[in-house]
Amino acid sequence: MLNSPLYVKRTLSDGKKIDVGILAENSSGSYFQYNAEYLSQHSNLSPFTLEFNDELQKAPRQPHYGVHGVFGDSLPDGWGLYLMDRVFRQNGIAPGTVSVLERLAYVGDRCSGSMSFEPQSHENEHNPKSTIIELGKEAIKEFEGDESQMVAQLATGAGSGGARPKLNITINNNLITTDINASGEKWLVKFTSEKFDLGHNESLVEAAYMEMAKDAQIEVPEFKLINVGDGTHWLRQKRFDCTEHGKIHMHSACGLLDASFREPSLDYVDLIKVANILCGTAAAKAVLDRALFNFLTVNQDDHTKNWAFLCGDDGKWQLSPFYDIVYSPSPYKQHMMSFNGEGCVIT
Repeated sequence: MLNSPLYVKRTLSDGKKIDVGILAENSSGSYFQYNAEYLSQHSNLSPFTLEFNDELQKAPRQPHYGVHGVFGDSLPDGWGLYLMDRVFRQNGIAPGTVSVLERLAYVGDRCSGSMSFEPQSHENEHNPKSTIIELGKEAIKEFEGDESQMVAQLATGAGSGGARPKLNITINNNLITTDINASGEKWLVKFTSEKFDLGHNESLVEAAYMEMAKDAQIEVPEFKLINVGDGTHWLRQKRFDCTEHGKIHMHSACGLLDASFREPSLDYVDLIKVANILCGTAAAKAVLDRALFNFLTVNQDDHTKNWAFLCGDDGKWQLSPFYDIVYSPSPYKQHMMSFNGEGCVIT
């Protein structure tokens, strides 16, 4: 447990870092308080679950490990959480003894979206001599159960959520680095494994789904396929939460509404209402279009972390591009997000 507060920062689109507030924890839970200057100059980071005032706000214990959803969005899950725990064990720390604020301190400035947390407890591990292919093969090796010797470096680049191994990179004048503070275009590389339901074809299928979505006039991130050889491809997707020099505030539906992504917890009707309130009717219609796409293409892993909203420096919200879309039939033939109360049919 942290004995001193954690300072929450927000990086704006031009790279300027501003104070947001403080996080603290004790035996009864975790608490957040907005910074007075932030309140006077900026907008609420989480308008459905955070009060926009200077009062101390206690976080619910679930579903975000005991912090408010906007900070829960900064925590990795699946692959990133696994790597974090591996690093803790390598340093003689039992993961079960690490508090949620200690995890945020470990993540520091490596979050998806615009949040960062200070003081950061671990230095970012970066080796400029490591290539993306080398790191990708090490990530797959670790994912498939054969321990990698590059876990700390993989953990530095694996700040995003999801179970699939991936890596954040920066590209500047054809130079590629895993240095998260470097200037340039930010991309996310998704690796494949024979352990996936779709095996090493997963990136090819996801790219095909993104092409289909584009044909249906649905906005998707810019993406490219990386040919690794031996018939294997990885998907490289441009990050929509980053600018060349800064970041954009991103908030998942999971975090916005305290809706668990591990179980069916939200209906598309709810998501359409949220989009309409935050962004307007065009975004609400876009959610409906995407819901129909998911239904028709059997993308049943359409949980609440696979939907996000972006907030600009001016406080205006917009629906994020469509992401994590791939053929993913559930063994129960049910979508994670229901359609007006139904998990497998549209009424």
